[in-house]
Amino acid sequence: MTKPRLLSRRDFVSGVALGAAALNMTPLEAVAEGLLPSSAIGPGYYPPGLTGLRGSNKGSFETAHAVAREGRSFSIPKQQTEKTYDLVVVGAGISGLSAAKFFRDKQETPGRILVLDNHDDFGGHARRNELQADGETLIGFGGSQTIDTPSDYSPVARQLLKDLAIDLDRFYDYFDQAFFKRREMGAGLYFDEATYGERKIVANPLASETMTQSQLLTAINEMPIPSADRKAFLKLLAGGTDYLEGMNKIEKEALLRNISYLEFLETHAGAPESVREIIRDSFLPMIGVGWEAASAWEAKEYDFPGTADLGLDEADYAEREEPYIHHFPDGNASVARALVRNLIPQALPGYGMESLVTARADYTALDATDSGVRIRLNSTVVRVQNIADGVDITYVNNDRSYRVRAKHVVMACYNAIIPHVCPELPPAQAEAIGYATKIPFVIGSFAIRSWQAFADAGFYKIYTPGDAMFKYLHLDFPVSMGGYQYSQNPDQPVVVSAWYSPRERGLTNIQQYKAGRAKLLQMSYQDFEDDIFNHFDGMLGPHGFDAQRDFSAITLNRWPHGYAYEFEGIGVPTEYDRYNGPHIAGRAQIGRISIANSDSEAYAYVDGAIDAAYRAVNEQLQA
Repeated sequence: MTKPRLLSRRDFVSGVALGAAALNMTPLEAVAEGLLPSSAIGPGYYPPGLTGLRGSNKGSFETAHAVAREGRSFSIPKQQTEKTYDLVVVGAGISGLSAAKFFRDKQETPGRILVLDNHDDFGGHARRNELQADGETLIGFGGSQTIDTPSDYSPVARQLLKDLAIDLDRFYDYFDQAFFKRREMGAGLYFDEATYGERKIVANPLASETMTQSQLLTAINEMPIPSADRKAFLKLLAGGTDYLEGMNKIEKEALLRNISYLEFLETHAGAPESVREIIRDSFLPMIGVGWEAASAWEAKEYDFPGTADLGLDEADYAEREEPYIHHFPDGNASVARALVRNLIPQALPGYGMESLVTARADYTALDATDSGVRIRLNSTVVRVQNIADGVDITYVNNDRSYRVRAKHVVMACYNAIIPHVCPELPPAQAEAIGYATKIPFVIGSFAIRSWQAFADAGFYKIYTPGDAMFKYLHLDFPVSMGGYQYSQNPDQPVVVSAWYSPRERGLTNIQQYKAGRAKLLQMSYQDFEDDIFNHFDGMLGPHGFDAQRDFSAITLNRWPHGYAYEFEGIGVPTEYDRYNGPHIAGRAQIGRISIANSDSEAYAYVDGAIDAAYRAVNEQLQA
């Protein structure tokens, strides 16, 4: 007899049997599936509580695709639909919300600000997930993960966090850095049966910095690869060899920048195929492709095996390393929520970073007529054009076009849509914007009823080089704050965070990002769930895990337009970085229109989004 699956609302969330299942939907779920307009929701509107296929939800991208892919023109209403705003911001991510705050704070008298976003939730990639497990609400992050290396933040970005009452020092109390060490749980490497002929989890030498020589030998010797390959892997990990001996530093750098890391491993380090396949996808959460499409120089920058003894300068990141602990239970969604609280206090009552954790946002207050700042979701901008005394903005909400006017506009949206909605953009600027493309990915938040199987296996995070979509997964970060308690015992529910990159091997990284984006938009929830269940049963089944029994809820945060491009890849000009490259020309001011977003900084981090917002607002106020 087949055991029943315990995932709530699985059929209609995944898009299966919608005709029958729609009878049991809440209005919010029906809106999420495109069966009802957003106006049907009312006070129950609460996107963080939705599970299933989320992120770029149904209804968030179709209008933009009609403009950018099909060249469709939407009707522009003859009459302005509202009074003129002082500022309209396109995009309610951290950059857009920061722009609204910077602009408002610089005004001598209260003004009118409208923030438009195509998604059904604010925050952009900084998305909050709430999942239920046996009556308990678990909080997870659905995108932007952590305030990374805040010591490197600009004075502007650091001050913004202070203005939002985010005290970075408190994370040292809230993030239990020794949680997994006390439980003798480490990083694992899972070999699946379909790829390796047997299933086995061993300690991951690519992620375990404190592994002893004895532990390293044990891990390597337990790998289901040929004996000679295990010896070659040990040699590679041991270091001490300059695989480019005979070249000077200039020659070495030129070589590393123009070949893939896999080619370096094969041609110069002599790593056998089985070892290269283990390493191939070991950096997906950072670069979104396997090492066949990323440079050996990038591998050197992050001190990957075989690169430490080439006689080159040490990796930059080592000089600024600090604990990776500045993490809210919902990731940087709390930064976005703090901005919303600052802009519209009635939408998120309370004060202080702790109160952000469990506070429930009132979405009906986001677009109140009596508020100086309004956030309007489910609204896709299709045209932005300078006029004699301001800017006209046309947007589509629920298949109806609206036109508003503003004295200033900040485009804090996906950069590549700008040439399609701003007709005044010069061709050279459009070409500069088109140099880059977003990196697609999915972050899965999985609520499981118990993490006993992880504890029994001895691993809290696991990398899978073989046959699985979510090659990276880990028990969520051990953060307890604001009345929210991280799971303390293995028999308690917890969130597992997982990473999927839709790769297309054989292509360059840019080509893979574009192909992966198209692939991702065609995948159904069912495609993911089947793979997740098989993966967990194969990996943790020997330790007592049963996917049908132990999964409680799944949220898949799908981001076809994900990370900002940071000039990763092979053969990228050496002078391109955050401060120099095509993105500088791409973000040029267009009259009363300025551009802000992490794309315009070529920097996929919170401080990049904040700095871009500050730059764009200052451009407008100095115009």
